[in-house]
Amino acid sequence: MFVRVTDIFCGPGHGKSIGSLGLGANNSWACVSDVLVEKATLLGTTNGVRIKTWQGGYGYAERITFQDISMHNVTNPVIIDQNYCNSDKPCHEQGSAIAVRNIHYKNIYGTSASKVAINFICSEAIRCDGIQMQDIYLVGEGRYATCSYRNATVVQLGYNFPFCSAEM
Repeated sequence: MFVRVTDIFCGPGHGKSIGSLGLGANNSWACVSDVLVEKATLLGTTNGVRIKTWQGGYGYAERITFQDISMHNVTNPVIIDQNYCNSDKPCHEQGSAIAVRNIHYKNIYGTSASKVAINFICSEAIRCDGIQMQDIYLVGEGRYATCSYRNATVVQLGYNFPFCSAEM
């Protein structure tokens, strides 16, 4: 099955999220694939385009594309959080995770309300694989925006600002 979300305006609010996958303490199974989110405008949202999976879940999120998206004053414009944990205390990373693979970001532009505009937080147990970014232009409000990732394979094509680097 193919899901297409197009011509949307969002704001204020949480933004466009795929998740919560593998929800909660039950370490549940979740599968999402073949999704296209395109031609969107996000204004003053907490997140822009996000994939959120709970720690300890099983399954996959794959073949997902976000393209032709305009963001204005978005706190987390592009984010994958494969280790989501809804707790005031830090959670210990678990030995299983929802696999996140073959995720494409194309022609995403605008402004970030935070320093980190692109953030891929992936699991040590099952790394994010095949993240492709092409023609991304995100700047901070009056400052440079940054991009970071850990436990992920990221391929950058075309013009990308900010340029991503792995966290050590």
